[in-house]
Amino acid sequence: MGLLTGLLFGVIVGIGLVAGWCFAMRCRSKQRIAKAANIKLLGKMSQDEVKKLLYDAFPPWVIFPEFERVKWMNKQLEKVWPYVAGAAQEIIRESVEPVLEQYRPIGISSLKFDKLSLGRLAPQIEGIRIQTLKPGQITMDMDFRWNGDASIILGIQTLVGASLPVQLKNLKFFATIRVIFQLSENIPCISAVVVALLAKPKPEVKYTLKVIGGSLTGVPGLADMIKDLVEDAITDQLEWPHRRVIPIGGLPVDTSDLELKLQGRLTVGVIKANSLKNMEMFGRSDPYVVAYVRPLFKFKTKVVNNNLNPEWNAEFNFDIEDHETQLLTLQVYDEDVGQKDALLGIVSYRVAKLLPEETKEEVFDLLPSLDKMNVRDKKDRGTITVRLKYHVYTPEEQKAAMEMEKKFLEEKQKAKEAGMIGSTMDAVGGGLTKAGKFVGKTVSTPFGGGGSRKAKSPAHENGIVR
Repeated sequence: MGLLTGLLFGVIVGIGLVAGWCFAMRCRSKQRIAKAANIKLLGKMSQDEVKKLLYDAFPPWVIFPEFERVKWMNKQLEKVWPYVAGAAQEIIRESVEPVLEQYRPIGISSLKFDKLSLGRLAPQIEGIRIQTLKPGQITMDMDFRWNGDASIILGIQTLVGASLPVQLKNLKFFATIRVIFQLSENIPCISAVVVALLAKPKPEVKYTLKVIGGSLTGVPGLADMIKDLVEDAITDQLEWPHRRVIPIGGLPVDTSDLELKLQGRLTVGVIKANSLKNMEMFGRSDPYVVAYVRPLFKFKTKVVNNNLNPEWNAEFNFDIEDHETQLLTLQVYDEDVGQKDALLGIVSYRVAKLLPEETKEEVFDLLPSLDKMNVRDKKDRGTITVRLKYHVYTPEEQKAAMEMEKKFLEEKQKAKEAGMIGSTMDAVGGGLTKAGKFVGKTVSTPFGGGGSRKAKSPAHENGIVR
């Protein structure tokens, strides 16, 4: 009896194993067939279609053949990282804290590093492209990716005296870094280095925030405030064409050819908007427009109350530092008293599309976000109509414009210290306010618009407006 039972059990187990193996092989075969079909479909796609599908998931050496892999450099970087990190921490503290102070938002009296450690994990350089764009210079573009274990604590002091230690965790940084070496006949054969972040692909900074000893939800708007601060500071200070010029060798070096210079003036006439999205439960939105090329120089129109088809007829002038790469950004907001103004729509326009002295009238469809890959609300948000003109500076105009830019920033900083504005990042315009020394730089449009003339700054006397 025991023998028969054993035989029966063995047969059942054997049949079960065979059936299970057959089922696993059948599933594996289906997966292989599906994967082969996907690979075949991917092979038929064009390069542009692959880029759109993968977005920025692949490093440049895969998408762009001119980027070379540098595994050897990453191995050496891992060895020297403890020493590089120690030196970089002090440099970052000394150079970034003044930037944090400059971009410090309203309601914050102090913003500094309480703790700054870059951790033990070295960044990775996925690819390098070396090119010679100008005689006497070597340009190197590096695909830089850092998924490190940095420990950063920001000490935030509010105007009411409260101290908020905020920890930045899980910091990730992805960007293409441009390094330009200016060559010299003297040892070490490099007289200066230029460092900047390329605008494409867009630099990404990812992190999570934690208020030490408290909850982030207990401080409304803190996460958005830090996010905006980081994005604006990177865009305005490091994103190409903006750059950092570092002399090498300890000797006096002429870096004037490396410094950023003003190339021309972009005149923007914000005329009207049509069919804006209504964000109000009762009544209609109260729209206004914020326009900028650099976040540090934002200007805004007047507010048109209770109107989804507003007319502003305002004009702004922006200095252009790189005609080929810079973008004009237009943001339409709904003014809300007592809470954060809601974004009705946004659009960007490449200045390179304008020829010198050419006047163009454009009608743009407003978007919920410039990050088209993460747009969920795809409903129509209306249009905005603008007139655009680009003027190339003469050497005299360039010099005068640079002087006016310097004076404008000084006046804005004084107004911030006096409490007239909350931050140097605040948009100005739309008539005289408490900061009337420099606010109100909208003027009647030379294109024939019907806007009322605002107060002039000294720059108007030279025909150059900031």
